[in-house]
Amino acid sequence: MGHVRVVVQPLPEHSFPSHTNMIISQSLANRLRLPDHPVWVTFGTLTDTAYIYRTRNHTPLIRISSRLAHQLKMETQKTLHVRYDSSNRRLRFGPLLGILMNTSVEGNDHHPFGLMARFLEECAQASLAKGICMVVFSPENLNPAKNTTTGWEYQGNRWRRTESPLPDAIYNRITSRRIERKPDLQQRLEQLKKTCKIPVFNETFLNKQQVYDLLVKDEQMRRLLPESHPYQPAILRHMLKKYRTVYLKPTNGSLGHGIIRVMISEKKWVIQYSEAARTVTRIFSKPKEAIRQLRRKVVSSRYIIQRGLDLITYEGRPVDFRVLVQKNGQGKWSVTSTVGRIANDRNIVSNLARGGTLRKASEILSSVQLVNKPNLRHIQKQALSIAEHFESLSQGHFAELGVDLVLDQTGRLWLIELNSKPSKTDETVTSPSRAIRPSVNRLIEYVTYITGWNRNPTGKSKKNTSRSNRNRRKRR
Repeated sequence: MGHVRVVVQPLPEHSFPSHTNMIISQSLANRLRLPDHPVWVTFGTLTDTAYIYRTRNHTPLIRISSRLAHQLKMETQKTLHVRYDSSNRRLRFGPLLGILMNTSVEGNDHHPFGLMARFLEECAQASLAKGICMVVFSPENLNPAKNTTTGWEYQGNRWRRTESPLPDAIYNRITSRRIERKPDLQQRLEQLKKTCKIPVFNETFLNKQQVYDLLVKDEQMRRLLPESHPYQPAILRHMLKKYRTVYLKPTNGSLGHGIIRVMISEKKWVIQYSEAARTVTRIFSKPKEAIRQLRRKVVSSRYIIQRGLDLITYEGRPVDFRVLVQKNGQGKWSVTSTVGRIANDRNIVSNLARGGTLRKASEILSSVQLVNKPNLRHIQKQALSIAEHFESLSQGHFAELGVDLVLDQTGRLWLIELNSKPSKTDETVTSPSRAIRPSVNRLIEYVTYITGWNRNPTGKSKKNTSRSNRNRRKRR
């Protein structure tokens, strides 16, 4: 069951012969192996009946009546793929990708997505290039009962409000844990997954303690994990005695917010945390006073205690490596990018949101003088292994993970965090340009896989496909 890339063009009712609502060339009908009788036609989760009129031209153009276009929510011209499934007499257009955002658009129709605008434009452009329709919507727009959503579609280099079917797949880019945890949203997502059978990937934020508890069960992963425990004063005392430096991290934190460093120096407790783009340092001679201060800082959320590490530095500042791993067009984990993140000299973490800067990972590794220094390939291989083990141990559907790794002064590699919602602002790209970033292309490849549209289009022989694969290998 192959597919063909076509242009779908809505036209007024009077443009169609009597008792028909779709015009298609005979040659295209033959390629799709369409029968002579009416068929079901589907776009996303919406279905109607197609009464087809065949013409003698050879264009990859399908015209649909305005009434059918309204029923399928295809009221603007689109470039899509189409295939016919004879087992259920269904002509399907697609794929339709939905990106779920928590952005509430108020008063700015031309630029509705703030810092995420460029990323979403790239997603839209990459989708168009691949014959994929993409719509961006927020939780309150979902209407599973009617199989529709209202949202935004990128048309003519601008975002336009639109109503569309529920999509073939949903990429969860909600950036607020509070919004994601809302019972109403969770209920809708469960309905989409279980009742509508729509895959939702990167469906949830990760909890640091839960990730640690999952991975520590695996012997291979255990060696990569700094010792971590839920915050308790007694455990804090024990770990400080053992390691001299520890980090307190919110289990549900992100972007470096809320991280506290605690050290023992000359029998005094040193507490450091970020505040207003600077590092605040408090020194206590009595442990009870330090713990009392920490209680004020950690009272509002759950924290973990993580062993401190003696990290490699770049120009005197600590550095970590963010490896972006994504599922590819075959559904396999692959490395998309690896960057070094250098801590701001006024901050205790390397996150870009905390003032950190980016460098090429290879540049940082070449500057480090270690006897047992791992190479870039080894770091990427470990990141892939982490993603694969995490997927095998967890219950969720993930297609993209930010794997944060560090090197200590002995050359040992450590996993400090796993992120299911890696940042997508322009600041996260080492060499910003107007070209579509590799992570977007990889995302779109995975969408074709998860929706079943990655098979060879109709009319391409296995011989031609093999030749194409050989040429692709040569170009690499």
